Amino acid sequence: MEERLKLLSRLMQAGMASVAVGGLVTWNLTWVPASLMSLLVSEIPSILRRDLKLVLPIELNFLVVLALFLHVIGGFAGFYDDVPGWDHLTHGFSASLVAMLGLVAVTTIDKYVDSIYLPRRFLVFFILMFTMAFGVVWEIMEFSVDQMLGTRMQYSLDDTMRDLLFDTFGGFIVAFVGSHYLKYTEKEHFLEPLDIEGARIRISEVVKRV
Repeated sequence: MEERLKLLSRLMQAGMASVAVGGLVTWNLTWVPASLMSLLVSEIPSILRRDLKLVLPIELNFLVVLALFLHVIGGFAGFYDDVPGWDHLTHGFSASLVAMLGLVAVTTIDKYVDSIYLPRRFLVFFILMFTMAFGVVWEIMEFSVDQMLGTRMQYSLDDTMRDLLFDTFGGFIVAFVGSHYLKYTEKEHFLEPLDIEGARIRISEVVKRV
């Protein structure tokens, strides 16, 4: 199963790269910035694993690539215009994944930084704000691309606000479920597969060399 997920992830990354190359060759730049940015973001788990020994679960890594792929292909193939609800599906899915990454980050801080204690209620609040902030940054990116390249990634103010509402909805679900899960699960059990301790050692070595 793990090898299949890795293969599917690489195929989807190849698809995003093809969109970027095709756009540059045909001078259709509408989805080139989004595809390049998505391709870069999809490589972050591999960079973390290689340089910091921080291992994200293969399933989570696959879902990250899938969310980016659905966004890029949806725009390139016209699904945002032709498939009802495609925009809201991708935003809700992407927001859920961002919230999952925020859950991992905040749980790691809570466990390994002795001076910080994060109550369960604050955990929900942090993940929700983290997800909403990411959604705002994404909408600003789309607006900037539209202004510079004359594209139409944002259709209207109503469309942008609906996107942000679905981002909030996805983040809230993960925040609520994640905090409820951690209430009955030891943080050590939750973080063990990520090898956070190995990442800490690697970071310390890098800092000492600098």
